[in-house]
Amino acid sequence: MGGDSYIKLGADSEPLAVPSREDVGYFFINSFLLSRIDSDLPSDLTEYDEDVNVYTASLLAGAVTGRDDLLRADLVSTRDSDVFARVQETKDQRLRYRVYKANADFLYLSLGIFSETAASGEIARAPEELQSRLTGRGKSYYQFASAYAERLYGRGAAIAEVMDKLSRNFEAYTKIMIWMSGEYLHLVNQLSSGELFHFERAAQEGFERSHRARTWDALLDSYVEWRSTHAREAWRRLARAARELKRLDPSFSLRAFRGGLGLKGRTDAPPPRDPAS
Repeated sequence: MGGDSYIKLGADSEPLAVPSREDVGYFFINSFLLSRIDSDLPSDLTEYDEDVNVYTASLLAGAVTGRDDLLRADLVSTRDSDVFARVQETKDQRLRYRVYKANADFLYLSLGIFSETAASGEIARAPEELQSRLTGRGKSYYQFASAYAERLYGRGAAIAEVMDKLSRNFEAYTKIMIWMSGEYLHLVNQLSSGELFHFERAAQEGFERSHRARTWDALLDSYVEWRSTHAREAWRRLARAARELKRLDPSFSLRAFRGGLGLKGRTDAPPPRDPAS
């Protein structure tokens, strides 16, 4: 409910129906537009950006309904190194685009809706260094996502332009989101800092489990391929996977891995150098 407007969920005498995606989207775009006016950052102030309004409302609706990539533990991480490792392990440009976009969206919503400053509506209260670092990551991820969107959908594609605008004006749109969170959504007031910490940690742990499982799969697949073909590229993939596992788990050793498979002394085993060391 906001002012004289509201979203009707159901009458007292009728069972409540699940609100439709259109209803949720209308609520978010209305709140975002009102927040732009309140923040003295109305639409089309310096350039046409009504497409950013629609994208933001759709993003929020997708988060509520669980249909957006920013909720996927195998794509989103709170650490730069994990994001870049996820990108480097694939040559699929569409997947790279999704990884960068999902992490940019995650930071956009995190800094705007779920940041500790959202409860008070004062972005300046966040530690300056942390705020600057997270903002820089969000801008960079949207920039990368825009570049991959152009490769996938062509120069001038609508989604590429939206990503570019979000990258260039990330601070302004985050400020609008912070205002919307405090004045229209009232979400963070109901969440303690401890609960927010556990949400973030659970997201990071989910990403790490998924990423570690994929890296082990890559290691084993590459090793099986190397044994059957002795292809240099298969060994390179094996080495990359081993280095990544070493980063995730410093106790990992490729020599121990080979020994566990009973490969010591085998003439068809890989060279003795440990690429993870």
